[in-house]
Amino acid sequence: MSNQFRGYSLAAGTFFSVLALAFQPLYIVAGLLLWLFAFCSFKLLARRALVQSMVLIGVGLAGLSYSLLEGASAPLYRLINSNTQLLAMLTAVSFLSLIATPSKHSKKRHPPAGKKGLISTLISGHFFSAIINMSAILIIAEKLSERRTIDTRTASLLTINFAVCALWSPFFAAMAYTLSLVPNMSLLAVMSVGAPMGLISLAMLYWLNQAPESEMTGYPLKGRNLVLPTLLAITVIVAHEIWPTISITQIIAISAPVLVITVLLYEGRPQQLHSHIVNRLAKMHNEITLFLAAGVFAIGLGEFFKVVPPWLPFSHYGPLEASLTLGFCLVAGRLGVHVIMIMAVIAPLLLTLEPDPNLLAMTFLSAWGLGSSINPVSGTLLAMQGNYHISGSQIARANTLPVAGLYTINCVSYYIYAVFS
Repeated sequence: MSNQFRGYSLAAGTFFSVLALAFQPLYIVAGLLLWLFAFCSFKLLARRALVQSMVLIGVGLAGLSYSLLEGASAPLYRLINSNTQLLAMLTAVSFLSLIATPSKHSKKRHPPAGKKGLISTLISGHFFSAIINMSAILIIAEKLSERRTIDTRTASLLTINFAVCALWSPFFAAMAYTLSLVPNMSLLAVMSVGAPMGLISLAMLYWLNQAPESEMTGYPLKGRNLVLPTLLAITVIVAHEIWPTISITQIIAISAPVLVITVLLYEGRPQQLHSHIVNRLAKMHNEITLFLAAGVFAIGLGEFFKVVPPWLPFSHYGPLEASLTLGFCLVAGRLGVHVIMIMAVIAPLLLTLEPDPNLLAMTFLSAWGLGSSINPVSGTLLAMQGNYHISGSQIARANTLPVAGLYTINCVSYYIYAVFS
């Protein structure tokens, strides 16, 4: 199928998922359009994404089949709409790259150097990444490469700075997927813990890199990079307080495109919407298919555990269990297991313990953020490998020690949360 057909099927799926707020039957139309996109993209999947998707779907269907033999009903509606809201949000957020990229004027600005350049790179890169995800790290690396070599240390700095956005950003895939797994979590409560962790992570990265960066140029800090995430985060939080029945993912799926379309119309470049749909959306086949497959896996496993009680090494989920769970996730991630698979496996098990949803959500966000920076085949590290010829394994090794420090910081935050919650 052509890029145009696939791109517009994904865009239409996002559009109908938003319209479903007013007319519920459109929700299944949205789900079918997303599955159509995945089926039309089957031959384009990377080998690893293909294998992982088939494993997730296969195990999910096996668990579902067993539950049906035991007398359970078939959750057909949920299968069609597995992670539909999450994928609509991811698609909507991708449009933010059209208005969050550096302006021509900013490209001519002389970049800061030394400690000032490091601070600028960390702050600007962190908040820039918080809204447009993977696109940001490549834009920042490209800008830095004009005056310096992107070596392993620089790649480590950029990937960890990017990854810790998952601890708090409502626009990250990590938050969207966590919301789908733990729908009764409080976004504000989780962000109130995750945001300080993000700032502490930035401070640690500054401390680790201040000496080698003393003679290096950095990425310029621009107000627009800070205004967009701040404006969007405030919009999401306020809208959720006003309309609590509308999920966070749906609010983002509405607000992000509205903001982008408004800015593009004001700047006289609405034609970029078509270009984005045909080029960027059409290339999202790996992540879209993985999330759909993970939805089938989670549903199948959930139905299986309804008829076969699961076994867990603990009967309560507190700070200690959260720390152990995060440690397990990081070890699995370091071995190359995709974080979506890890979360899809353990979520149905841990939910049987009826844990504090916010503590469980924090664990998942930490697992996603920290795990992606030490997984040699994660999308983040592979993107750096493809553009700057530094192997994912090499970056993962460089990231292991900083992530060990961040692991400790996150575990401490779980205990602090437990005391004050």
